[in-house]
Amino acid sequence: MDSHKVDPVDMSYGYTEAPGRQPYDMERASTQRSLMPLSDHMDTGAARLEQTLEMLNVRYQSLFFASAACIVANAVMTFLSSFGITQLPCLIMSVFLIINGLMIMILDVPGTPRWAGKHRRNIRKNMRFLTRLTGKSLWLALLGATSLMTTKATRSVNIFRIFMSTVSTIFVFAAAGTGMLIAIRKSLRLERVKGIIKENSKGAYIDCYRKYALGDPDYGMQFQEFNRMCADHTSGTHQFDIVDLYIIFNVLDEFQKSAINEREFYEWMAGSLVFL
Repeated sequence: MDSHKVDPVDMSYGYTEAPGRQPYDMERASTQRSLMPLSDHMDTGAARLEQTLEMLNVRYQSLFFASAACIVANAVMTFLSSFGITQLPCLIMSVFLIINGLMIMILDVPGTPRWAGKHRRNIRKNMRFLTRLTGKSLWLALLGATSLMTTKATRSVNIFRIFMSTVSTIFVFAAAGTGMLIAIRKSLRLERVKGIIKENSKGAYIDCYRKYALGDPDYGMQFQEFNRMCADHTSGTHQFDIVDLYIIFNVLDEFQKSAINEREFYEWMAGSLVFL
């Protein structure tokens, strides 16, 4: 019997312990296979990445800001060397990169400078995808690749410029990948919480909303009320800090009012996975 038993470590997919059950065993009906092994691995990797950034005292917003600064610097140098009819495409692409890079820099500039407040509101209103971690990470990767190609297409470029542009593009890709991993981890964590709330509420999503949106039900559920709901349904194992709450509400709150109304809550509960 033992000679035919399959070791879970040797399988091509991972296993996790099911709630209230023992680890998966093919010969035991009371155990079950993990449905999302890949997400478990990504969650673990992203958690380690966040811990590393914390140890280095670096925030992912700072990585975004530095990446956007690299894109703007490359674009400015390309712009200055792209005057002429034959270099018109490079000139146009340089302006495009400068504008988009500056928008990301404004969104992620360290601190809360007064001058940035108005511009941030305008960007969030007209470029909503840049306010999502997933959207910003993908856009950064695209801008990095475009910056490198634009630099190489410039006629008066030298080896040093190409080398510096390549190094900065690698840094941009690394920052974009870091942001994407962190975004996916936060998205999966929110999805797990949603799954528990759905299971506990048994389809009565509106009743669940009204139970916790006590401050102003017509206006919407506030940060503290959302956090209390998550903590109550997960026995205190899942709560979100203020940064994560801003990220979550930025996606779920359609009108950017820092509150989730009844319709938005129902759409979130009844919808599919939300990428933050």
